[in-house]
Amino acid sequence: MSQHTRSMRRAVAPAAISALALSALVLSGCTAAAPAEESTTLVLAAPLTETGDSPYKALADAFMAKYPEYTVTVEETSNDTYGQNLTTKLQAGNAADIFELAPGRGQDRSVLTLAEAGYLLPLDDTNAKSTIPAGNEDQFESDGKVYAQGLDFAVAGIVANLALMKADGIDEYPTTYKDLLADCATAKAAGHSFFVIAGAMVPNTGFFSMVLAGDTVYQDDPTFNTERFEDKVTFADDKGWNEALGRFLEMNDAGCFQEAPEAGTFDTITNNLVGEVSYAGAIPSGAAFGLGGANPNAQFVVFPFPGADIVSASVNYSLGINAKTASPTLAKKFLDFASSAEGAGVFPGVSGNLPVVGADFSALPPQYDGVKSLLTDGKTYALPNSGWESGEVYNNLGTGVQGLFTGQATVKDVLESMDSAW
Repeated sequence: MSQHTRSMRRAVAPAAISALALSALVLSGCTAAAPAEESTTLVLAAPLTETGDSPYKALADAFMAKYPEYTVTVEETSNDTYGQNLTTKLQAGNAADIFELAPGRGQDRSVLTLAEAGYLLPLDDTNAKSTIPAGNEDQFESDGKVYAQGLDFAVAGIVANLALMKADGIDEYPTTYKDLLADCATAKAAGHSFFVIAGAMVPNTGFFSMVLAGDTVYQDDPTFNTERFEDKVTFADDKGWNEALGRFLEMNDAGCFQEAPEAGTFDTITNNLVGEVSYAGAIPSGAAFGLGGANPNAQFVVFPFPGADIVSASVNYSLGINAKTASPTLAKKFLDFASSAEGAGVFPGVSGNLPVVGADFSALPPQYDGVKSLLTDGKTYALPNSGWESGEVYNNLGTGVQGLFTGQATVKDVLESMDSAW
């Protein structure tokens, strides 16, 4: 997701977690023929958990509780620099043993991108395949080998506070785009905004764009990415993509966003939603639980974008192993624990998303009422950028939307830049 999806958790206060470095264990032995003994320590690198508890730390703690003879240290890096930081360390040969990855392609930390560059250890002798939903295999496999395993199953949509909407006289979540624009006017008259967006953060502007594109592109043309690979279509000439990005301008003119949306950050999203300044944001589904826990008077529910009869749902967080780790056996043991009956519920239990192993869409908590029927009916699509050729395509989309808000770019400019990056 994987997108800015790595932020909202169960509490409000941002976690100020410093990165820890772990020195390599000096191997002992008198002769060159003696087998090298693996370290009993691992380093797990992940994006910073901006609010609430870290699901990565929770998973590490659960593993160490079961295996006290091992130590797992979690290094967290700011969301907006995590991917670049990871690739830099991989190139320098000093990356962590295990790290968070985005399924598919399209980002600098994407599974296939790093696997094909030789940075990931194959996982065919682990339980990784059990964490990959049917139809998602091509986001984790390259040349017939599996290179990452899923951690949880997330919905990428709109998380809305129905209680605040009702207090302003809006009885239900809008079911059409036209209704949305009318509700934006109601929200503005009440001193609120319908949406809050982290306009200064590429992960959120890109994420919001892909939520919009579900309605205008992938609902009617689910094979768009395949057609783009075959050069049968382009972003710039596609009616749906033009409409999706054009809606940012329309919604901004209608007062749908907070003041100065181009300056918004992840903290802006948290503060506006918990503080009842805005109704909704395009954020991962798990955020509904963290936000609701921070404001007991709110009623946060996950929805598709107004008017859409489809929602993005797929594995959002995954783990891979550094091909150069000094502890491959221990790293695989950690991943096997994460997919076991005992460990599979740990990460989603903190992230608020659905378990990737054993999820039951017919028995979802009320926070998923807005998308339950879409999930059970299979009306879903994977995050579009997981199937894009280059991470620069997504980056150009995110920065381009920023330009739309500041007036420094047009819809045509943004889409043409995406085609150029392809």
